Amino acid sequence: MRRKYWLSPENAIYVLMWLLFFLLPIIIFYLRSFTVTQAEFHWEEVFHIWRWFLIFCLCFIIHNFLLAPLLIKKMRVAYFCSVLALLAIFFAVSNYLHGPDPCRNRPPLWLIERENRLAQKNHIQPPFPMRHFDDHHLGALGPEYVVNLLLLVGVLGLNLGVKFYFKSEQDRNHLQQLEKERMFLQLQYLKFQINPHFFMNTLNNIQVLIDMDAEKAKECLRELSVMMRFVLYEGDKDRVSLHNDILFLRNYVKLMRLRYNDRLTVTIDIPDNLPDVSIPPLIFPTFVENAFKHGVSYKQDSFINIAMDVDDGELLFSCINSKKPVTEASKVPSVGGVGLTNVKRRLDLIYDDRYTLDIKDKTDVYDVLLRFPIQKTENHD
Repeated sequence: MRRKYWLSPENAIYVLMWLLFFLLPIIIFYLRSFTVTQAEFHWEEVFHIWRWFLIFCLCFIIHNFLLAPLLIKKMRVAYFCSVLALLAIFFAVSNYLHGPDPCRNRPPLWLIERENRLAQKNHIQPPFPMRHFDDHHLGALGPEYVVNLLLLVGVLGLNLGVKFYFKSEQDRNHLQQLEKERMFLQLQYLKFQINPHFFMNTLNNIQVLIDMDAEKAKECLRELSVMMRFVLYEGDKDRVSLHNDILFLRNYVKLMRLRYNDRLTVTIDIPDNLPDVSIPPLIFPTFVENAFKHGVSYKQDSFINIAMDVDDGELLFSCINSKKPVTEASKVPSVGGVGLTNVKRRLDLIYDDRYTLDIKDKTDVYDVLLRFPIQKTENHD
């Protein structure tokens, strides 16, 4: 199992950064020994720089794991007080290790110690007797302290920049996850809202048929049971097989067709060799329901033409229906009720701007053309 904390990209950046810092003096001094005459590579110089790097690294670790979280938690006063205390401790340690330079031309302490060791080894007079520097801790503040403090502030600032960058990325990812969950819940709500609306109209049709034709009412109930089985086992899925959805659509048209007389002509032009692709369930019946409800007249000839095809990775669905005369249409709500509004919202949530819905409300014809991308059918067992 991966340890998320230590393998995070943020900590990986910190590790690489400090590895580069510790390798940098070795690379510089090594290259200098080849390019500068009489220059030699001395590990004492490297160890001296590493000693300061270790102090900077320790301050960085304290700031990263103890102090920076205070600022993220909006504890600004505690954070700034803690940072000031850290800078004060750094100043004291720096003063102890380096000390001010009273004569302003004293070599670094590491160089004094190295030259004195070499002189002692060769039995010669030390070039820098330490008694000349016994008071090196009592002098005034030198410019090296300002440089060191500025470097430490820069390191801490870099730490804050990286930490807040990854914090913003984490917050963005969290918001995206919340948005996905919100969209999922909204899609579920819309589907559950469509299904009762859909079956409410169907049951009303059956109620009318019971008195008109009992046999047709029984046939409607059988068709309705098939459709309810689809809704029960397939309607709650994100995607279903196109073939199953087409079967549901044919059953629905057959059920609705029984209610009307011979003055209604319904044609379904759907090829039998359509590819096995996945689509969101219960999209097409909403448009067909709208065509029956608002386009079929009992007093004059009416038609509903339904077509479907696949073209260049997109599914094309067309539903064209005649419109009722103005006298009949005024008795029912205008075209585009709850079901049509909800299916548009579902398409927006699922496909965003990757679908097109072209609705033309003409004088005597209502024309719907829907296009959206398709994908291969997954296992829906």
